[in-house]
Amino acid sequence: MLIMSEEYTLKYTESGGLTIAYQIWGSSEDTLVYVPGMISHLEAGLEDQDYLAWIRALSKFFRVIIFDKRGQGLSDRDASAPNLEERMDDISSIVKAEKLDQFFLLGLSEGASISLIYAATYPQKVKSVAVFGGTARFTKSDDYRLMPEAKKMKENLLEKWGTGSSGYIFCPQRMPEKQSSFAKLERMVCNPKTLESVLELLTRIDIRASLPDIKLPVLVMHSRDDVAISKLNGRYLADNIPGAKYIEYPNGGHLPWHEERESIIKDLKSFFSETGNEIKTVDRSLATILFTDIENSTLKMTDMGDEKWSEKLDKHDKIMEDAVKNYSGRIVKNTGDGILAVFDGPVRSIECAKVSIENMKNIGLDIRCSLHVGEIVWRNEDITGIAVNIASRILDRCESGNVVISKNLRDLLGRSEFAIEELGDYSLKGVEGDWKLFKVT
Repeated sequence: MLIMSEEYTLKYTESGGLTIAYQIWGSSEDTLVYVPGMISHLEAGLEDQDYLAWIRALSKFFRVIIFDKRGQGLSDRDASAPNLEERMDDISSIVKAEKLDQFFLLGLSEGASISLIYAATYPQKVKSVAVFGGTARFTKSDDYRLMPEAKKMKENLLEKWGTGSSGYIFCPQRMPEKQSSFAKLERMVCNPKTLESVLELLTRIDIRASLPDIKLPVLVMHSRDDVAISKLNGRYLADNIPGAKYIEYPNGGHLPWHEERESIIKDLKSFFSETGNEIKTVDRSLATILFTDIENSTLKMTDMGDEKWSEKLDKHDKIMEDAVKNYSGRIVKNTGDGILAVFDGPVRSIECAKVSIENMKNIGLDIRCSLHVGEIVWRNEDITGIAVNIASRILDRCESGNVVISKNLRDLLGRSEFAIEELGDYSLKGVEGDWKLFKVT
């Protein structure tokens, strides 16, 4: 579907069986995919003159594509919170629909963490990425004290949702004169149930371990007076992303379209101009790595004989091939009594592992699976890198019928339907330090 206005085009695309609505502003050769924050509504947002001025200004320099994520705004409503892959799938569906070869990426607030992981996962697509008001983790923990407690964050938003109270968090300097417009936006974006699901997702996502694997040019922007996500979070991102540039603005709060709008747009234009023409050799990307292994394979081969064992392996290979394909992964190689495969995100990799374990039981085989997320390096059709070694060594700590994952992967899940049991800290052969491992049950 295509809807035209004088200033923008409204389009729809499909992602995972749901319709995603997006707007296209401007006609520049340089495309900027704009990933919104926690809440958005493509049409309701245009009633805010400051936001409208912001989009108009961006579209003078870029072909701006902005969308409503699933569950909100003009996209299909769904009370469940999307996981990390689904959020990235929504971006990819627009990229595919618009046939984008390469583009710039801008992430606001919650959209910042999604943008950073997306850029690391698809470096061949993203020229460079800028984030505003972002954080690596959305709630306080023992080793991350820069955000409020999860309970406090939920209470602040849920108790008065629909009254415009979120304005006091996102742009207190413009309140109370904007409270009525914020109230309308809240009511149109989503209901409290959907918001609760989104907040639950946010409390679990943690991208800290993946920050060193982001090798694209990154601009981190933050307001000094941001009360929603303190400037310390922006500084943390910049300090932990290799080569990241950091700019801090004296005013404006959590939203970029108020006091510092012109400065922010100027800095975006400058940064993207500087990084847009860089020649990149893309052989590295962020990926979830799966190793599988057949339990007691040598003993089974001895008992069955070469011919019958070969037939059994053929069945094994077919099951794994189908499972990996069904969950949008890629088999890198067969390891003799297992496989090495890669996925774009953690959720589908776990689902693939669990299904594979059950399907193998039907042919009389028991397997174990290990999963880790990190940077991989492609060498022809094979992959290397420390992350591959870690995933392999985790397999050594895995018992038959189990899926064991690293903390790096657990922190990206943001999904509650998996039962996760902490196994403890383990040393991995050839890998420095202790590694916290978890079993998916």
